[in-house]
Amino acid sequence: MKYLLIILTAAIFISCSKDDKPVTQQQNQQKVMQDDSDNPADTNLTPEEKFSASILVDFLNDSDDEDLASFLETEVYKIGANYNGASVVEVTPSTWLVTFEKSGALKNYMLQKFVDFRTNEYYFTFKETNLTITDVISRTRQKTPAGE
Repeated sequence: MKYLLIILTAAIFISCSKDDKPVTQQQNQQKVMQDDSDNPADTNLTPEEKFSASILVDFLNDSDDEDLASFLETEVYKIGANYNGASVVEVTPSTWLVTFEKSGALKNYMLQKFVDFRTNEYYFTFKETNLTITDVISRTRQKTPAGE
């Protein structure tokens, strides 16, 4: 009789805990959906903002450089609109190789970030270059210290 009481009590606790789990999961799913809808700015990005976000996240390892994002949106996106695609490779923390592609033809630009001595504000230059991705990769490999 004692064992029957223990088994019955355990069964009641187990059945109660099973009922709580689906409600909790359902509440969590509703909360996630509410969190997504709380910030409509994340889903209503302009094409320019989507472009800069893709470059910063996918190509530049989640960079949070707001100045670069702004320049990508205002200047680089305008030029790139005539192309099928774009790629950005970081050469240094303040220099990037931007490549545009259209029908297999590539056009390369060097994007550099500077700081103005007088105002301490950042500005960018964006110039066409003959450098290619191969040139950039080979130069970064040459910088490794001798003996390694």
